[in-house]
Amino acid sequence: MKKIALVLSIVVGLVSLAGCQIVSDDKNYPETVTITQSVTKATSRDDENASKQTVTEVIPTNPKNVAIFDFGVLDIIDHIGLETLGIENLAIVKSNVPAYLSSYNNDDVTNAGTLFEPNFDNLDLFSPDLVIISSRSAWAYDSIKSELGGVAVLSVTMDNANYIESFKTNMTNLQLIFGDLDIFDDMVLTVETEIASVKTAATTSGLSTLILMTNGDDISGYGIGSRFGIIHNELGFVAADENFGNGDANTHGDTVSFEYVQTLNPEVIFVVDRSAAIGGEPSIGVLDNALVDATDAAKNNRIIALDSIAWYIVSGGYQSTLTMIEDVSVIFS
Repeated sequence: MKKIALVLSIVVGLVSLAGCQIVSDDKNYPETVTITQSVTKATSRDDENASKQTVTEVIPTNPKNVAIFDFGVLDIIDHIGLETLGIENLAIVKSNVPAYLSSYNNDDVTNAGTLFEPNFDNLDLFSPDLVIISSRSAWAYDSIKSELGGVAVLSVTMDNANYIESFKTNMTNLQLIFGDLDIFDDMVLTVETEIASVKTAATTSGLSTLILMTNGDDISGYGIGSRFGIIHNELGFVAADENFGNGDANTHGDTVSFEYVQTLNPEVIFVVDRSAAIGGEPSIGVLDNALVDATDAAKNNRIIALDSIAWYIVSGGYQSTLTMIEDVSVIFS
């Protein structure tokens, strides 16, 4: 009877194990994670019939070969570390790489293409486990899928009207993919704490604020819900013109005149220099004229040049977001 009981015990144990998932590490993570995301369906960058669709993406956890078309995610990975995340091989965009991320622009890292166009020959040889895209490369979702055998694709496109919620969503998804590491929670908490501090000061000050981008001799403006709308939406600065650029989807803003700036007379002007961001000659000097000088912002030394790389090139990163918050906080220092 004892032998029979022992055999039954072993059988029950084997059945129990068959219903469990055995993992090879101590993270207790499944082999895949399912993420619901919004993607762009298009046949080309200029596809007039492009549409947004919600898809369910099955993504392998702890991917070893990762291709990245977003400097914001590269910024996050850089802060945490490749070894910590278990990434063995990277493919990145090698044009306009920010200086603080230039260590990844080497021969050991595959050239994934441009921010807008994947290099499918290189990616095919690289054989990624995961491809990460964002706004500039969003159109390529279907092409990446078809060219690379249905590879998992994660979209990290930011919702400009809800910058921090987008940032948190991306961090949550990356945490699901790369493991339940405390550092993801710590990074989110740091950003939220820094934002809360600036928001209190900005709300209390009530300073009317205008966001401008310079590009050569041209200037364009951004308002609530726009590309740089975090200044109003999350950081609490009052928009000098509440109707201007409200929810504007135009990533290059709305063309404005110097006369408009003078008439609006903002108390603060934040400036993103696009020319400098893309490696050209700085263009912020275009604001050095009598009309802008007549504003309260100029009279009180409150025309603030923002870090154009962080704001224009690396939006959505961890280090870049902290830079963005620090940029605007100088008003109160």
